[in-house]
Amino acid sequence: MPVFPTLFPGTIWQTNVVVIATIFLTGLIVFVLLRLAVARMDMRHPRGLQNLVEWAFDFSESMAKDVMPSEESRRFVRPLAFIMLLFLFVANWLGLIMTITVHFDPHAHVWGLSPSDLQSAKGDVELFDSPTSNMSMALGLAILVWLISHARGLRHPIKWFRHLLRHPPFGLLEEITNPLTHGMRLFGNIFAGEILLGLLLRAPFAFHFIPWQLPFIIAWLLYSGFVATIQAYVFSILMCLYIGMKSFEADSQH
Repeated sequence: MPVFPTLFPGTIWQTNVVVIATIFLTGLIVFVLLRLAVARMDMRHPRGLQNLVEWAFDFSESMAKDVMPSEESRRFVRPLAFIMLLFLFVANWLGLIMTITVHFDPHAHVWGLSPSDLQSAKGDVELFDSPTSNMSMALGLAILVWLISHARGLRHPIKWFRHLLRHPPFGLLEEITNPLTHGMRLFGNIFAGEILLGLLLRAPFAFHFIPWQLPFIIAWLLYSGFVATIQAYVFSILMCLYIGMKSFEADSQH
């Protein structure tokens, strides 16, 4: 399995450089897409990229409407759901569109990687991948959602406390497991898809010239693209659900 260049290796601050770079790249792609979509807005006859972005916004608005308990909570989560949906869609697809692996001498010191790291990876260093195929990134997003939901719930501390103790001790246990399952579901699906794709790409040709794996690569790319899209939706709608469960406005239906 390839390894990744790191900063501050061997410390608690060890950082995957590829993940940081692809997070910024994903944000840049989303920003450019949105900027291009509004560059020539036509309120009467939307077309092209504007039409696609408006469809994504309407979809996220419908998603929020289905799970949020009040109009106030819908207004709060609507832009967050829209950006999360776009961000994860782009992030999940990055590793399917392109992967870059460079082979180094297994005995060299490369970007914070020790010779033992390179030897275990047979010298393969990954330089481009989906950021959501990294467990820390996926769990980080899930923890961010967890913090936002509890921060919103704490606007009504008495209702928030009653919510935590609704089914003791299972209510508290659920609050611990929710961010774990939320993040691990995203990570597991994206990581597994890219690992199998990498194995197919590295498989040797039959008789040194027959690309037997080509139809399997095409089929797996199509399936992984579907999974990447679905996981962007699943993560976003669960985010709306978790925030909605801790939105205790006067008109909530809790």
